[in-house]
Amino acid sequence: MQKRTSINDFIIPDLLPPSEDGVFKTLLTHPDAGSVLRDVIESFLHFPVTNVQVRNNELPISDINEKRERFDVNCSVNDGSQIEIEMQSQSMKGDSQIINHKIIKDRSVYYLCDLHSKQAGRGIRFDKLLRSFQVTFCDFTVFPERADFINKFRFRDEKGMDLSDATEIIFIELSKLGDIINKPADDLTGEEQWNIFFAYGGDRKYIDLINRLCEVRNEIKMAKEVLNTISRDENERARFRARWKFERDMEHNLAVAQDEVKEEIAKNAIIMGMTNDVIVQLTGLTIKEVEALRIAH
Repeated sequence: MQKRTSINDFIIPDLLPPSEDGVFKTLLTHPDAGSVLRDVIESFLHFPVTNVQVRNNELPISDINEKRERFDVNCSVNDGSQIEIEMQSQSMKGDSQIINHKIIKDRSVYYLCDLHSKQAGRGIRFDKLLRSFQVTFCDFTVFPERADFINKFRFRDEKGMDLSDATEIIFIELSKLGDIINKPADDLTGEEQWNIFFAYGGDRKYIDLINRLCEVRNEIKMAKEVLNTISRDENERARFRARWKFERDMEHNLAVAQDEVKEEIAKNAIIMGMTNDVIVQLTGLTIKEVEALRIAH
């Protein structure tokens, strides 16, 4: 079932999408999903994990009324590494491929630095700092020039030699599945299997594909069961609807603010004696809207 554009007509999908920020966090921090989170970390970070400790399990009580909560999964693993995992279901406001998604890249650097530096305390030794990872799943394309759906970054010199392996940023793009979904389930890597699940786990059109993944990976079978449980929970469904409405309200407020700016520019242009055609080109307003402003002014 697809989302409708009207708030009044919006129907909550019978199976909530794991690519939605809040559902993603609820899924990975669910009490029954410990092995799911462990397997996701192992699949994408490529080191063995025997224990995962989630640091920020609970979403704030005010979740239904606001979307300022952190949807990241902040955890530590048995070797001491600390990891933040998040889902970005839409690009940052003001970000785009035109500016090469600079905002989300800079944001990831900022939060990774914050995560890594917050370890400091009295008597801290820099050579004893824990490794820190910022992992961002994106339901959109960040690196259109690259075919790989996983891109990893850390400190290296111009010849590729590591300065340090203490920090790493990982972007995982759900939009780049391509022909991967046509490969036999047995031939898929763990990274590919999880990418398919997070991208299509809530879409009934791909139920056969998800079931095939469940047959070859027990952790995905568990994730599907947890997703079914979450999707039947009325509180989770209410939170999902609240987040959707919040986003629509934010989009409305942003559109209104943009229109007000356009009108202010148009009013100043009228004072300066510009023609309607020039003002239309300058602001994007229609001739009718410009004429109405001219009359009102």
